[in-house]
Amino acid sequence: MQVLEQILLGLALVAYLAAAVLHTFGLAYKRQAAGRLAFVVLSAGFLAHSASLVLRWAEGGKIPLTSLFETLVFLAWSIVLLAIVADRRYGAGAASIILVPTAFFMTAAAVLMYEGPRQLKEELASHWLAVHAGLSVFGYAAFTLAFAAGFFYVVQEDLLKKKYEQVRTLIHTLVVAFGTGLGLYVGYVIANPTLFEDATGHRVYGYSTSDWTIILIGTAVGLAASLVVGWIAARGASRPSFANRLPALHVLDRLSFHSVIFGLVLLALGIVSGAFWAKLVWGSWWEWDPKETWALVSWVFYGGYMGLREAASWRGRKAALIAIAGMFLIVFTFLGINLFVPGRHDFN
Repeated sequence: MQVLEQILLGLALVAYLAAAVLHTFGLAYKRQAAGRLAFVVLSAGFLAHSASLVLRWAEGGKIPLTSLFETLVFLAWSIVLLAIVADRRYGAGAASIILVPTAFFMTAAAVLMYEGPRQLKEELASHWLAVHAGLSVFGYAAFTLAFAAGFFYVVQEDLLKKKYEQVRTLIHTLVVAFGTGLGLYVGYVIANPTLFEDATGHRVYGYSTSDWTIILIGTAVGLAASLVVGWIAARGASRPSFANRLPALHVLDRLSFHSVIFGLVLLALGIVSGAFWAKLVWGSWWEWDPKETWALVSWVFYGGYMGLREAASWRGRKAALIAIAGMFLIVFTFLGINLFVPGRHDFN
């Protein structure tokens, strides 16, 4: 069964790469046929991805969200699902230019670290896992969609105002930021530092010189690659004609807004269900574990987005910039915590 699972993931990986190329080609050269084919290929990859998750769930007897491998696979699946919804429901296929490559890299990283299903501790073998972890991760996917819509809102507005240099700077900066962060995290995964408890009982990582070297190399590679990719993307997207290929501003604003609402509801349910689960397992509603603390910080941040949008009329560009900034918080909550402050929710 694991062999079939890996084959299906491989098929999904190929499909996502093909769909990303087709989406980019169709948007760059205004080829509707390429866009339609990209959607078909993406849908086929999503079906293969879904089948791999079902197989994993059937073999392990629990939702596949107990390791970094499984969580990356599930998050990538969630992002692709929302990309399909954004395309069909909002006509915002442009969001796939960000979402599909994101799903591709997540799936690729997962394939490289493939491992069989883990045996959970008896205290954690509960249906609460599917509720708590599933809702939280899907909420992160919704915030990723909000970021993509907000990003293209800013790009579209600047293109319409003929601020082409500003578009180039924005795109290049964001690509470099995420590329460097991705390289850093890949280096951390490869280094695999030792996790132990210090004298006070806190879980900490022990980094050797070779660990730091690997992490620095990963960061440098990510930076170098993103500088090149960012420059190419910035040059292509800053052309005046690119504005005609993006959704209207009101569509992007509505999509980002709806995604934030969806993400807030899911994350709230994830936090609340986690508190109930913690009470059952550890006898306490809240432990101030790093992951749960930063999940709460993320929820408050996006709650502030809603408040500013409705009470202070921070819509359009201001709301889009908040959605963009929020993505860095989500990335830190999902992955950065593991790097710096491990706790009960880390993937080791």
